[in-house]
Amino acid sequence: MVYMEANETGNTSSNSNTSAKDASDLNKYHCRKCRCSCNGCINVYIPKRYLTTFLTAMGMVITYAMRTNLGFTAVMILAEEPSEKVGTPDARWNLPTVHWTTSMVGVLHATFYIGYILTHLPGGYLTTVCSSNRLYGGCILFSGAINLLVPTFIEDIGYNATCILRTIQGMSEGIIYPASYEVLRYCSMILSYKLIFFKGIIYPASYGVLRYWSTSEERGMLVSAVLTGCYAGAIIGFPLAGFISHYIGWQYVFYVCGGSCIVWYMFWLCLVYEKPSHHPYISDKELDYIEDSHGSDCIEYENLKTPWKRILTSFPVWAICFTTFVRYWIFILMMTNEPYYLSMYGFTVAETGIFGAIPHALKVWLYSRHIVKGQIIHSNHTFAMQALCYWMLTMSYQGGVVMIFLSLAIGSFGLSVAGWQINHYDLSARYAGVLVSITSAFGTIGGILSPIVAGQLTGSKIVPSDLDGWAKVFYITIALLLSSGKFLII
Repeated sequence: MVYMEANETGNTSSNSNTSAKDASDLNKYHCRKCRCSCNGCINVYIPKRYLTTFLTAMGMVITYAMRTNLGFTAVMILAEEPSEKVGTPDARWNLPTVHWTTSMVGVLHATFYIGYILTHLPGGYLTTVCSSNRLYGGCILFSGAINLLVPTFIEDIGYNATCILRTIQGMSEGIIYPASYEVLRYCSMILSYKLIFFKGIIYPASYGVLRYWSTSEERGMLVSAVLTGCYAGAIIGFPLAGFISHYIGWQYVFYVCGGSCIVWYMFWLCLVYEKPSHHPYISDKELDYIEDSHGSDCIEYENLKTPWKRILTSFPVWAICFTTFVRYWIFILMMTNEPYYLSMYGFTVAETGIFGAIPHALKVWLYSRHIVKGQIIHSNHTFAMQALCYWMLTMSYQGGVVMIFLSLAIGSFGLSVAGWQINHYDLSARYAGVLVSITSAFGTIGGILSPIVAGQLTGSKIVPSDLDGWAKVFYITIALLLSSGKFLII
């Protein structure tokens, strides 16, 4: 939202209605740096809370887009005729020269999430001693810098070194989420559990760098925008990786995404501050509005001990842990192996990028229409829908049919989140953050195992017989989905 100053005195047009004046007045400001009216210096004011939200969401988009890079490289590593997967002489000249099996690629995917889980919980401590906005931005910058090194490690240094590099990259991104949660820590204090759920706050990692910047009236909208960035990463990452690999060369996918992190960080460093009171160019009106909202709504909980024994011996908590395990299993399986799976149907890497993004676009669309609007979808219904779609995939051998059921499976995955995530707040609104941290860490184990299992079952090359291996992967996924639904019923 951009507000235009009407003239140098800061008065709005006489034709503006009262509500327009109020909205404009909220964001007109006297520069807190020079303590004078800045209408003579600039005539456009972008509310800083919206700018912070936008850059936080873009950080999520770039991070998740970067996670798709290795999946497209694996397509060319594993293909029997990799030159048929790309479309230009330059791309054919730049094909990977390593010879890895699907099991090796599966382990390489998993090493990232092993690193992620190693720092996911310890990262929470760092947010108490470091500036959260600097920690959030610095970790994305570090992950992007590592991404620039991945092609060199793959081609010149070796498989084991690449696994270590990916583990370090995962460790850097594991800190991103506790950092973003810490910056939004007050959200869990300020909102009632119903508002938290209805506005789509589905796990602490997605809260975004809005601890001090969000207000009770706008928090749902701002946080939902950041959450959408997590899911939108694949929508951008898949086509981008496909086209670059197809027309230029696989190495440049890593360079573009890594470079994007560095460019993003430059904007982040210059434009985002930890607190509104630290921002030299925020309007006095906007600052007062944010601080008044925090002061009136914030609920502090002090000297309350976490009931660890009751939490760890609670069957409902373990049911949610298992459901989160299944969620991560599916999400990371598709993020890492979807390009490889679609390549079996004769698609080039460019076509794989386009078609692979369609299911994720459907997922974001359904998320925005239902979860953000607060419409509850019963988990068991969506789990059953996903299971049915994966079962149909075990019997599908045409690319068009596969795209239909894959889109429905991943799209309904977006609906399933709301139906079970509210249980964190049903169990304990006060300790919802603790519960989410536990279930998220447990769920990451599913993300580690799914690419390993897929690598072991899907053969060593892209050949038609490997579809039998994928059928086994989908049968396991179906069993997990149905078991998860049963646990939630109990």
